[in-house]
Amino acid sequence: MEDAVSYRSVPLSSPPESNKWFASEFRLLAKRGYPDNEPRIPPGWRLAAVEKWPINTMHGPGLRPTDWHFETAGDVAMPLSLTYDRFVQLPHVTKRFDHHCIDGWSYLGNEWTGVDMSTIIEMTRPKEGVKFVHIEGEMGYSSTLALGQELMLAFKRNGETLPRAGGWPVRLVAPGEFGYKSVKWVQRVKFIPEWEEDFWNKKLIGWGEPPIDPSLNPWNINNEDRKSGLRKLFTHLLDEKRREKMERAAKPSGGVSS
Repeated sequence: MEDAVSYRSVPLSSPPESNKWFASEFRLLAKRGYPDNEPRIPPGWRLAAVEKWPINTMHGPGLRPTDWHFETAGDVAMPLSLTYDRFVQLPHVTKRFDHHCIDGWSYLGNEWTGVDMSTIIEMTRPKEGVKFVHIEGEMGYSSTLALGQELMLAFKRNGETLPRAGGWPVRLVAPGEFGYKSVKWVQRVKFIPEWEEDFWNKKLIGWGEPPIDPSLNPWNINNEDRKSGLRKLFTHLLDEKRREKMERAAKPSGGVSS
């Protein structure tokens, strides 16, 4: 069952008139992801009681970019293209959020510094009818979330520049969501009027499996369903890796015949 918790007001930019009904749904956001949420750790999950930040990377990263730009696209009045130096000079905030991996563990007390999505919204000015943001990272990774939901584009963790494996140059932080939705190695934010499936849902659909319901979160998901879904996902991934390996082995070596 969805946790019945207290709510926190979140300041939003002024969206176009036809978007206001949608953004108003997120003016009061559940405190999921904040240290003072009760229960802080989702039911049935375990605490990752480790000193070193656990970085779970199943996809990526690619080669370290040498000419990275942050971009906005889709239905916007002012598309952005910012270098890393320009991006980190934008107004930014520092907030403390917990991390909840879909594998069933929680890592508490990350302090993130970055640019609130509301700042990007004010700069890029989504057009009327936009309801979602589709965040795109390297190697096709992506996540879709609601316009107006509290999101941060972080470039520091605990006061230090992100390591490459942790998302450098910029990663999304989506408090209260499954950790996989916090896209690492962000390249572009696309503002869209209709729902677009994210990286993992596209994979699941391609394998003939049902997509993950976007309304699910660590507090309202059935843990047996979560574990069953993960077993199916890992089975499909292993099968995919085997096929790729076989295809590579079947390709000609490229040697010169005499």
